[in-house]
Amino acid sequence: MSGHAALAGPAPAAPEVDPWVIEAARPAPPAPRPELGPVRPAAVLALGLLAAARALGLVLVAGAVAAGIAGIARGDVDAREVLLLGGAGAILRAGAAWGSDVVARRIAIAVKQTLRARLWRRIANGDAREAEGGLVVLATDGLDALDDYYVKSLPALVSAVVVPAVVGLRILGADWVSALVVVVTVPLVPFFMALIGRHTQARTDRALAALSRLADHLTELARGLPVLVGLGRVEEQAAALAGIQREYRERTRETLRWAFLSALALELIATLSVAIVAVFLGLRLMQGTVGLETALLVLVLAPECYSVLRDIGAAFHSSQDGLGALTRVKDVLARPARADVRRRGDAPVAVRGLWVRHAGRVRPTLEGVEARLSGITAVTGPSGSGKSTLLAALAGALPADAEVTGSIDIDPERVAWAPQAPRAFAATPREELALAGASDPRAALAELGLEHVADARIAELSPGELRRLAVARALARVDRGADVLVLDEPTAHLDQAAADRVRAAILARAARTTVVLATHEPETLALADATLPIGSHGLGPRDARPAAESAFVERGDRSVASSPSSAPPADARPLPRGHDDAARAKPSPGPGPAWLLGVVLAFVAAGMGLALSAVSGWLIVRASVEEHIMYLLVAIVGVRFFGIGRAVARYAERLATHEAAFRMVDALRLRLWRSIAARGAGSRRLLEGGAPVDYLVTQVGELRDLLPRVIPPLAAGALAIAGIVTTTALVLPPVTVLVLVALVAAALTGAGLAAAGARRGQRARVRERSGLVRATAALVAAADDLRGNGLSGRAVARLEAAGERLSRAERRVAWEAGLGSAVVVLATAALAVVVPVLSPSAPAELVCVIALLLLAALEPLAELVAAAHRAPALRETRARLEPLLADPPAGRPGTAHPCEAVWELRLDRVAARYGDRTVFDGISGAVRTGEWLVVSGPSGSGKSTLLSLVMGALPAASGTVRVDGVPLSELDPAAWRAHVAWCPQDAYVFDSTLRGNLMLARPRHDAPSEQELRSVLARVGLRPLLEQLPGGLDTRVGAGGSALSGGERQRLAVARALLTRADVILLDEPTAHLDAPTAAAMMSDIRAATDDRIVVLVSHRRADVTPQDRVVRLGPDRAGARADGEGQSEEPKTSFAMRNAVLAAGTPE
Repeated sequence: MSGHAALAGPAPAAPEVDPWVIEAARPAPPAPRPELGPVRPAAVLALGLLAAARALGLVLVAGAVAAGIAGIARGDVDAREVLLLGGAGAILRAGAAWGSDVVARRIAIAVKQTLRARLWRRIANGDAREAEGGLVVLATDGLDALDDYYVKSLPALVSAVVVPAVVGLRILGADWVSALVVVVTVPLVPFFMALIGRHTQARTDRALAALSRLADHLTELARGLPVLVGLGRVEEQAAALAGIQREYRERTRETLRWAFLSALALELIATLSVAIVAVFLGLRLMQGTVGLETALLVLVLAPECYSVLRDIGAAFHSSQDGLGALTRVKDVLARPARADVRRRGDAPVAVRGLWVRHAGRVRPTLEGVEARLSGITAVTGPSGSGKSTLLAALAGALPADAEVTGSIDIDPERVAWAPQAPRAFAATPREELALAGASDPRAALAELGLEHVADARIAELSPGELRRLAVARALARVDRGADVLVLDEPTAHLDQAAADRVRAAILARAARTTVVLATHEPETLALADATLPIGSHGLGPRDARPAAESAFVERGDRSVASSPSSAPPADARPLPRGHDDAARAKPSPGPGPAWLLGVVLAFVAAGMGLALSAVSGWLIVRASVEEHIMYLLVAIVGVRFFGIGRAVARYAERLATHEAAFRMVDALRLRLWRSIAARGAGSRRLLEGGAPVDYLVTQVGELRDLLPRVIPPLAAGALAIAGIVTTTALVLPPVTVLVLVALVAAALTGAGLAAAGARRGQRARVRERSGLVRATAALVAAADDLRGNGLSGRAVARLEAAGERLSRAERRVAWEAGLGSAVVVLATAALAVVVPVLSPSAPAELVCVIALLLLAALEPLAELVAAAHRAPALRETRARLEPLLADPPAGRPGTAHPCEAVWELRLDRVAARYGDRTVFDGISGAVRTGEWLVVSGPSGSGKSTLLSLVMGALPAASGTVRVDGVPLSELDPAAWRAHVAWCPQDAYVFDSTLRGNLMLARPRHDAPSEQELRSVLARVGLRPLLEQLPGGLDTRVGAGGSALSGGERQRLAVARALLTRADVILLDEPTAHLDAPTAAAMMSDIRAATDDRIVVLVSHRRADVTPQDRVVRLGPDRAGARADGEGQSEEPKTSFAMRNAVLAAGTPE
């Protein structure tokens, strides 16, 4: 907004000030990463105390193990002391590990809930300017990525402060030389961690940006799917989707490579540092300057000083997505609130010097508008003159990037609005009206003839039904006390009966509210007491060809009209057939060699880690009794080999499994995209709200994240148990059964507890999270509608309730998530303590091997338990995707190809159904080249469905569609769609340029020339618009064509259809939102441009139909119409007499 908007005075009600807005206003240097975000200090203190308890538990366990093994070497084991000390340490360590996990998860849940609520409020207020898909992903997947940050990075950060201090003090008390070595080598870890992290951050930010672009692209594809299907561009856009996926995969792969490489470097540094400590201990043991018990204590404790620092690096790099999302959220929250030129004023509504210029436009849309509005005022002017801009200003729904000056005296809390392109927030019409405050939603719907769709999904409504729902929502607001009713094209797309209902409802409330409306329909215009003409700086009629406009009547004498049958010529039948199964083959994202390689590498990494601990223990004990260092060289080399090998194998395993996961989900996403495209026309629910983003981004992303964290750890953990038991059987046979039973029992119990807890909470979590994605998408899409009707607060409250349900589900999971890990911590620590007590006569070095092996078993077993905890989510996510992965419920597609030029289209008693509901039945008609077939009928009678059926996007429930005499079911779908182009109602305009939208009309190899683009724009009356745009054809049109008026969007969509080389053109309400002269001129040009094509037209406007057109009527009573389109009944006129009669009757209670 322009700075001049301040002339309008302060907003009527001070908006809630977000804490981060105040925070951003303070001059302060940017905070270094990592940052805490909105975390309570008490929670951080709790993590610190638990980290100290965990470190103390390790000190006790290490002391017990060292005492036991040293006692064996001396021949005197104090079993009671070892068991008491070790048991207390094991219990303390297990309890602290569980508590730390619970506290960290609850911190993450609270932070996400807080940030989501703030972000939702900014979205609802219109302050977030990101593209829809990016905002949805940011508020859902982006914030969910904070789990890794708060569950891993924050506890690791706290542990890095606390654990080295506790453990270091114990080492210092035992051996100051070892403590000095630790103090000198520990700083190497954070030094290299920071050095590598600087290179990782920029790459992570680019990967996050690529994910945002992917989400935006998927949202655009989903919203524009009817257009893509209608133009035959689904596969071409699938190729574009594959390209974006590839970019995202490559950027993420680069980020992961650096993150994993940093983990490798940190692992090597920690290993070498521990090796230095071990070498010093070994040499001093041989010299007799340190005791075995002290050396073992230091050997067990020293790695913990390095591992907590190493864990910071690994956790920090794995949580970069979450940090990037946190930064983006803070950027959105710190932006200043959008300006609003509205201020409270007494009736009538007053507009004072309103001046509006949209982004990308040279000339303003509105200049110095002055008006006092009362009664029923009609805003008039040609298409593109700024009528919708004025109404949006009244409703407070102007784009955030528009420049605005002037002021409007109006109470923002008492405005009701029905925009030209309405969007709904709730899932059903009944819920939408309940949100608007309707006391009886069903009665409110019945007033406009919508009671039959009260519980239908919003996406299943026709454009006319959605428009009536928007009007009903605005009327419900009036019934709840709103005194300004703003209506933009309230009767567009409506048949006469439905439009009469809307007009009657408006008149019934005219006595108690100010009505401001824009319309091109004479009957609706006749309701007005006064008119407010708006001049045009954009589009108007190109010449003076007048056309009388009246509604195309559908009343009681509807019938099906068929042309006389005429046989096609013998040489016109498309006989060639061929199988194209290879082209239709779908990639199968099943397990393959890459996953097997990942499992093998995970086992190798775990095995080398176990071997490192075992060999280190053997080396220390032998050094205490060995006099010659040459005897120990093999073990010393083995320690280095296993240490380096573990780090390298872990690095290779991570790369292999993540690459396999990315390739699998990329193939899966393309399958889902094709499945949604194939089902879209027959299942509109797939296109509603955030369903496409939910399926293609959220759930696929969840699958991608879960696969590497479930498959390799489960297999590697089981193999690690087998390896430990085998080693025990070879080294210390007497305790083999105990080790086998204890490890298997711990693994099964821990995994069982984790999986059971996850199953109880994860299904609810996945369901609530999916619902949250869709609700957030609905908020982003319907933000202007909600704000214009004063419903933003209620919508955000619903989202916050949904967020609280998700948080409750996540908190239930959090309490049980750490139990499984606590079991394996307790089991491994207890076993390590018990083994020396049960083996007093065995060689000390062999007992040490098994004891340290059991302590090292914690890592693979903990990962196994964590994988078991994630497994139910993996199954649940896969189950939610399975229905879309199955083949569409249609017969095997045909293989025949149409002729080069289609010359006849015939409907033979066709019927269409959505589920169990019959839309229409027994429809017949025919049309040939150069002719037009007009489909008429009341709103919701199935006119658009009939076009979907003709296009092949929806199979006929019965009857046959024939193309040149051949059943459509026998034609190859891709080949047929190359011959047909569909321009749907309110056809979606993509967030691109004029050129980009027009270029969709043809494949890349047949792209239209510059002259063709300019010519087709002139044909639909958009030449004046093109001449005033600073970027010409390369001017961006905004999300959903928001930078264009409704009429401009409609004409651009028609131009896109005309650019195709299709033989059959399907036009659905092409003249909606156009004034009469412009509509007449455009229809004349369309008829001239399609004299060698078949055109099927859906329209409610009688002026769009000529006597030569063939007519098919839909509706409950179709008798009486003739094939030549005559026999139309007279249309009823809404008169001032009707208006006065309604007003005289008074407003119903």
